[in-house]
Amino acid sequence: MQFAKANLQFGVLHKTSKNYMVIFIMPQKSRKYDNSLEKMKRMVYNKTSREDPGGNVLCRKEKGIETMKMLRTGIGIFAAAAVLIYSGCVSIDDRTADPGHKSAAESGTEGVEIVITGRGTTTESVEVIAPVVTDNEEAGSEALPLPVRDTPVKFPDLTELHEKYEKIRTDNDVYGLGIAVFRDGDIIHTDALGLADIDREIPVTDETHFRAASVSKLISTIGIMQLCDEGLLDVDGDISEAAGIPYTNVYGDEVKLWHILTHTAGITDSDYFEMGISARYDIETVLEHSLTGHTPGTYYNYSNFGAGTMGAIIERKTDRFFHDYMRENVFDPLGINASYVIDDIEDKESCAVIYDHDGEVFNVPAWGRTAAYYESFGLGNSYLAAQCELLITAHDLAMTGTALAGDGTVKSAGDVRLLSEKAVEAMHKSYFHNKTFDMGLNVRIYDGTLVDGRVMYGHPGNALGAICGLYYDRSDHTGVAILTNHCNLYINNNGVYKMLDEVVKTTYEAFF
Repeated sequence: MQFAKANLQFGVLHKTSKNYMVIFIMPQKSRKYDNSLEKMKRMVYNKTSREDPGGNVLCRKEKGIETMKMLRTGIGIFAAAAVLIYSGCVSIDDRTADPGHKSAAESGTEGVEIVITGRGTTTESVEVIAPVVTDNEEAGSEALPLPVRDTPVKFPDLTELHEKYEKIRTDNDVYGLGIAVFRDGDIIHTDALGLADIDREIPVTDETHFRAASVSKLISTIGIMQLCDEGLLDVDGDISEAAGIPYTNVYGDEVKLWHILTHTAGITDSDYFEMGISARYDIETVLEHSLTGHTPGTYYNYSNFGAGTMGAIIERKTDRFFHDYMRENVFDPLGINASYVIDDIEDKESCAVIYDHDGEVFNVPAWGRTAAYYESFGLGNSYLAAQCELLITAHDLAMTGTALAGDGTVKSAGDVRLLSEKAVEAMHKSYFHNKTFDMGLNVRIYDGTLVDGRVMYGHPGNALGAICGLYYDRSDHTGVAILTNHCNLYINNNGVYKMLDEVVKTTYEAFF
């Protein structure tokens, strides 16, 4: 599909300095759109103006959409939508603002005519780039991708939403809470509540790093699946042979990679796993004392040690320490400051203090060189980081999650591809049914039990008193990241932590 400038002699936008315009143009032939306002709203969500120095999400209110018409030309039917945010309003019309203007047909110019009028204090000319369908091209070959789910866009009252989040926080004894909401690759809302450090009265901000607990498992799996993309690992292959780690149980049953990633490998958290933290046992020693004897793939036994061995697998296939590999291949490409070791966090004071339920305080900002500790186990023996040690902000966790909710790319990082579409699909298949959810590859699948009418994917975390979660719906690429430094441990009938359940439901009711 070619792109050509529309005839702009008539195109004038009136705006004030606080107003922003978002315009979409789509070939009607490529999608079954009519001119209903509700459907067109889907084309104007989640857009942040690059001119906005605060990075604020702009399309928050429905006001600003005044009129909309289908524009017909000799080369096809195009739908156009414009949104003026914050103040003023706009209209889209098929009339010209300049009585002396010649139409595209009259002037021989291929393009789509759009006249934009509005109210404001400053007049400014604009250029509109419109797709042109030619006779030798298939209409819609480069059409804007749309969600599978026909989800209306909502623009909640953010003050009211903040109050709801605050009630959830206080009701569930949460000390500090970070939330980030995303849709179609964009972070559309963030919120920060409570305190990151109670003694020093430091509030949570969008820049607060939380320890993500077992949500780390989901992010670590991205590293594993990158190796699958490179042909170094196979989800259905013998992982003992591939990684040189003796996962095979006493009965000689083959352990596949997917068994490790679904907690069905016949591995448990033995005393040797706990003792290994101080004794620095190698992975073979811990594994020898952690096999249950269950036939792989037949019994779900949640194991932090089993999931933690993802670190050793990555190290043995790449000759890189796990935390270095994840920084170099996941976080750095996204331009985010996240890590499994505090050494890599640029502002250590941005890390939230963690408060467990026995009154113990984990002063994360004061942690020493954790990289040196993990490296002391030796390359190829990492089993203590991949399952729980990720330090990340809610915004950056949501940003990473957009790759999993979508096609493996991160739009807000310049369409950086973390995983192939095949790898993303493999992660979200159901490999094992476990009572209230199915298991993908370190992904839990909730069919209608988390949000009514939706299949939700994601992973919770619970460690040292903190509850965290990342949940998303792949049908419309929506989701929410939730991080805390202390929370109660109440679980609902669907096996979901009450606080996470309430934040997810509140978020989806508000935005989606």
